[in-house]
Amino acid sequence: MQLNIMLEDENKQGIINLKNFIEKASIDGIEQVDIVRSEHADDQMGAGAILSTITAVFTSSSNPINELIKCLQKYVENFRTHLKIPDGKGGYIEIDHGRSMKPEELQALITSIQKNN
Repeated sequence: MQLNIMLEDENKQGIINLKNFIEKASIDGIEQVDIVRSEHADDQMGAGAILSTITAVFTSSSNPINELIKCLQKYVENFRTHLKIPDGKGGYIEIDHGRSMKPEELQALITSIQKNN
């Protein structure tokens, strides 16, 4: 199971901070956390430009997702930023600074992630 998390900040350091924050949380069930990079042309060297997106890969379903969402809420509060997670219906569920998710929003996010994977 995989989840993409988009950071509104265009700063490369912001996405690196988010990746490190998630990794330091040591959430059981998250297999890996990677920064999404752009494709690069054949004549370019390196891994591609850093995009403002993280991909988290899960080994199991609900508990790691729940823990990751709580971790993301804490990140948003600490860094005063804005995150977007695709809801699988062409829209996004947003996590904003100063606004905690209601239990039904959290459950809807977890359900949409499970359905899309």
